[in-house]
Amino acid sequence: MARLDVLPAEAINDPDLREMMAATGGDEMFGVYGHHPTLFKGFLDFYLPAKFKGLLPFALKELVRLRIAELNDCRR
Repeated sequence: MARLDVLPAEAINDPDLREMMAATGGDEMFGVYGHHPTLFKGFLDFYLPAKFKGLLPFALKELVRLRIAELNDCRR
């Protein structure tokens, strides 16, 4: 599986993305999506409703997300 470097805030060209990274205390997710800010904005349109809305409880969604990360050998 491909791995991307986590960009530091100063290397992210999109000001909105840099601001989101600062607001979260430097969440690495923003450093990864800094490689392609347009993709990130489209991802948010999918991700936020999937994470916070729907029929499944939030806690169950988080457990599934963590298990998928483990199965894919995610290091962070």
